[in-house]
Amino acid sequence: MSSASRGDREQFDLKTGTTESDAVSGYYDDWAPTYDTTLRSWNYRAPADAAALLAPLLEDGCAVLDVGCGTGFFGSALQRRGTFTIIGADISEESLKIAEQTGSYDRLMAVDLQKLPLPISDNAMDAAASVGVLTYIEDAEALLRDLCRIVRPEGVVSFTQRTDRWEALGFGTVIERMARDGAWTVIEITEPRAYLPENPEFGDDIRVIHTLCRAN
Repeated sequence: MSSASRGDREQFDLKTGTTESDAVSGYYDDWAPTYDTTLRSWNYRAPADAAALLAPLLEDGCAVLDVGCGTGFFGSALQRRGTFTIIGADISEESLKIAEQTGSYDRLMAVDLQKLPLPISDNAMDAAASVGVLTYIEDAEALLRDLCRIVRPEGVVSFTQRTDRWEALGFGTVIERMARDGAWTVIEITEPRAYLPENPEFGDDIRVIHTLCRAN
């Protein structure tokens, strides 16, 4: 590993985040062996909440893209609510190895989510979900528009955004603009929910908003 990559890893901060792909992949590769244990100790609720919101909109057998699947929290939570064909994509190869062990995924891909378009055909999926990922994406709107390409018409695009980033990035405006452009129709935008309530840096200060849209 180069000294530059090592420096990126040392400078990575979970609360601040970064959109530097090498820093993100390195950080999560290093964290992968203890990630699940740590996140459970922080009472990480977003994947389970996202699965509970998405599952009622799907039928058994639907194809779902887990965008930034990590070690498999969301995919596993979704499979507990039905039987789905789930493809997981993530930049961290070490995290993907752990996701594979869950048995929740039909296919896993190492993908840099900032290199668009993603290597998936148009209208290939019934749904796409991105939980706890958009903090690390330089152009979140571009990624969301690509997910609308990947998801079939009337399919569902589901994603989360932290409350601090929602405000700072004007995320409500992004959602409205994409609706006006005909990319999607908004199904639901939740009130802020708990994100990492037992992490002292997040607690009740940083929560998460879930958004579900129907691709047009």
